[in-house]
Amino acid sequence: MRASRMFPFITKTWNPVVGCRHGCIYCWAKELAEGKLKGTKRYKTGFLPMFWPEELRKSFKQDDFVFVSDMGDLFGEWVPREWYEEIFGVINGHYRTRFLFMTKNPWRYYFLGNSLPRNAILGCTIESNRNFTVSIAPRQQERIAVMKRLTFDYAATAVYDRFIAIEPILDFDLDLFCSLLIDIKPWAIAVGYDNYNNRLPEPPLAKTMQLIDRLEKAGITVYRKTLREAWNERKM
Repeated sequence: MRASRMFPFITKTWNPVVGCRHGCIYCWAKELAEGKLKGTKRYKTGFLPMFWPEELRKSFKQDDFVFVSDMGDLFGEWVPREWYEEIFGVINGHYRTRFLFMTKNPWRYYFLGNSLPRNAILGCTIESNRNFTVSIAPRQQERIAVMKRLTFDYAATAVYDRFIAIEPILDFDLDLFCSLLIDIKPWAIAVGYDNYNNRLPEPPLAKTMQLIDRLEKAGITVYRKTLREAWNERKM
């Protein structure tokens, strides 16, 4: 279990489930699984979703902050409910440890409801308020709507902190995106540009910095990841 490169507060990663079927065009984990890690025991089937029950024997310290399944999407529609029962059992047994979930399919948070561990943070990747087709995951506007619904409509999740990753950031509508993010009432937000030269539809850096400034003025903790000029700005 390694410290995560993705978020500075993470001390360990834990992958009882790996793999994803969302097909994000910028996915570093898929490239790693099908490249450098190809042929290893865990990735012998590439990036197809797999459950590794031996990971359930792992133990964690009280001050750990654990990123669950950074090498996949634990809440994809393809994940069977029995996997959750075993994984959540381990998390509930470490009730003083914090665990971060991340997904592009937050509907599963809503339907799992009271079975979600109380020491989990419900995270979601939302690249923009606009619907860019960069995967077959639920569209960005749908993810925003579900995360807002978790905040306001579903009492069972009121005890859960929420976390948003705007990474890789795609171009957005400043006023609207800022308002929507504030409505979600996240514990924190991470913002960063693509690191892998995918030529995505990126916003100008000045616009991104305006977004960060507004979020921080609204009292939201913002973790700055890779912040640089958009690739087309640098080209010009």
